[in-house]
Amino acid sequence: MSGRLKQLIGVFLFIVGLAMSWIVYQATMNVGGDTTTLITSGIISWGLLALPEIAIALWLISSGGKEARVGDIAGDLIPLVQKEGRISVDDAARELGVDSESVADAAEKLATRRFPLVYLDRSAYEIVSPRAVTLKESLLHLLLAQRRMTFEQISKVTEANEEQIVDAMKELSREGRFRGVIDENSKVIYTKEAVEQLTKAVTSCPNCGGKLDNPVLPGEEETCPYCGHLITNRLRAP
Repeated sequence: MSGRLKQLIGVFLFIVGLAMSWIVYQATMNVGGDTTTLITSGIISWGLLALPEIAIALWLISSGGKEARVGDIAGDLIPLVQKEGRISVDDAARELGVDSESVADAAEKLATRRFPLVYLDRSAYEIVSPRAVTLKESLLHLLLAQRRMTFEQISKVTEANEEQIVDAMKELSREGRFRGVIDENSKVIYTKEAVEQLTKAVTSCPNCGGKLDNPVLPGEEETCPYCGHLITNRLRAP
């Protein structure tokens, strides 16, 4: 669900909550009785009928606003990072006229896209274009964000060929910097975390039952290639 849609639903629920609050008030006043009884029954009725809508609405408006802001920043961040190669989060924030936290959030979100054009290097607190650094450095950060990637994905964002990818991954494994599986048959690289999460992955579309080529790991979203249904694995990634 997009940030803007969350905000719209939040506003709608807030209006519903206010309407329910007014209905509860009118109904309570019409019942009559002593003041203590009126206040008690009014609070209980409001808590049951109006408070949930208002609470959910405020959460949707808040989280939706943050997601929308991050989405807006992401669109400006990609060309900036690709132009510079790598840029500190603080410098990017000044360049875009936003706060550093939002820039870092946008970079992390971009790093989880199917074809990530930038990623966040937390150790250096920089946002990096995969093509501006060594293949091994790119692979380490991209796999940390993605948990698993196909050779095709890696090739498109780094311009490395299949042989270079395999050689770089084997070097990282020998150096002890990568732990996981390099499946040269299916042309997919899995981090250790991804391998552990495969048992919790969604392997078929819950809408049409079609078998998925790429299982949806916890915390991921994928569109079904058969029916277009958005598949969300709501299990939390560790």
